[in-house]
Amino acid sequence: MKVAIDGPAGSGKSTVAKQIAKQRNLSYLDTGAMYRSVALTCLEQGIDLANTQAVIAQAQAIDIRFEQGDTGQRVFVNDKEVTSQIRTAQVDQNVSTVAAIPQVREAMVALQRKAGEKIDVVAEGRDIGTVVFPHAEVKVFLTADASARAHRRAVEREGGNAAQQDVATDVAEEQRILEDIVRRDNIDSTRETSPLVPAKDAVHIDSSHLSVDEVCAQIEKLMDEAAAKKASELQAGAVMDDTTTVTEQQPVAAKDSWESYYETKVQDFPLHARILLKVLVVLCNAYTKIKYRWTIENLKTLLVASADRGVVVIMNHVSFLDPFLPACAMILAGRSLRPIYKDDFNRFGILHWVLPRLGAIPVARGTADVKALRRAQRALQKGESILIFPEGTRIRRPDQVPQIHGGFALMAKMAKTDIVPMAIVGALDITPYGKHYPRPKKVYCRVGEPLSFNDIKAKGRKEQVVEMERIATQKMYELRDQLMAEHPGRK
Repeated sequence: MKVAIDGPAGSGKSTVAKQIAKQRNLSYLDTGAMYRSVALTCLEQGIDLANTQAVIAQAQAIDIRFEQGDTGQRVFVNDKEVTSQIRTAQVDQNVSTVAAIPQVREAMVALQRKAGEKIDVVAEGRDIGTVVFPHAEVKVFLTADASARAHRRAVEREGGNAAQQDVATDVAEEQRILEDIVRRDNIDSTRETSPLVPAKDAVHIDSSHLSVDEVCAQIEKLMDEAAAKKASELQAGAVMDDTTTVTEQQPVAAKDSWESYYETKVQDFPLHARILLKVLVVLCNAYTKIKYRWTIENLKTLLVASADRGVVVIMNHVSFLDPFLPACAMILAGRSLRPIYKDDFNRFGILHWVLPRLGAIPVARGTADVKALRRAQRALQKGESILIFPEGTRIRRPDQVPQIHGGFALMAKMAKTDIVPMAIVGALDITPYGKHYPRPKKVYCRVGEPLSFNDIKAKGRKEQVVEMERIATQKMYELRDQLMAEHPGRK
């Protein structure tokens, strides 16, 4: 889920976003800290902020990362911690100038989207709901009158808690902060690029006379409503009943449209597409076998399970190699395996052309993509298997906590088929975190026993889907942990 909280300086966005992220176990994306980091870097290096090109160069070259510390989120710029430095009065006075530069915003938005596409986040800033995450499930425009915002900032400057306003402030300093806030509001709301304006579908909340807990409660209610709506859309689109049938699709049209590949059995693809698939599978199988010496234990279990019908294969995801191994093994054994991939890859022309012709099916991750569910259901009911990574993206570090994306159990339920868990170990060693070039390392895979909805004890379709997701994910990680215990040092 994406939660976008926009609003002017001092409205409480950061405090609220942090608390919601902690309470709902989401990641907190502090976009304002990114612009502050650029401003700080320019000030420290003596760059005149009127020198637009020099500021742009800094924004495009800067490396910003966040870490969770004992006292909250820490900000690093080029491996140097700047958590406290970016909150000084000097940065306050200059950050709007930096953020008003279109190319700087483009660079930061690209970083924000890259971070947010991998995880469920609470993001706060000035243009989150309008530019960064325009399709966020929850959009809030949080504001407060200028004097209230100035007082909160003054409390923070004195080392107090803005939420509790627990220290006395200097009247003159508070007045200066008020004047700066009014000036920043004017700059932020009148700039040409991504001005401070609420998204059309944003919910407005005035925090002037509300506590942090009261604001959070309102936003969490919106989150619960969005989650319920998403579940309702999935249920309505899925029509999970015993009468669900599939209308056979016609062979791929002569115009060779990529859309038609999603609805057509791989064996009915045009000759050139089937040849392309077979050639790529043979080459990939040979290359990866030689370089990574991979094996799939209990592969026969998967081949037997998919002999007469399609199954949903779930697998942990750590590297680019992961989808190739089960795909090569199954296709060379005469089975059809269709990977689910995030539709962001369709932005790249060559991938948009190739992936459909390899049988892959796109999904709009983080949304109730009923179309993708239906395509997967039809493929399964035609006897083709589906490969999906519940983690949604590659888990690049052993200590990284994955965000499990539901949906695979719903696919299986809709198609009345089984789920086969699978795990891979050693693939993370191919390209360790921070490295860019693959290295030859032995990779191990293991297939688990098929999981059937007939064995699920929960009552009701929704409860059965939730329980299956839990059990299948648990089995997948059990397989991974077994492999890691048997092959120490492999990740």
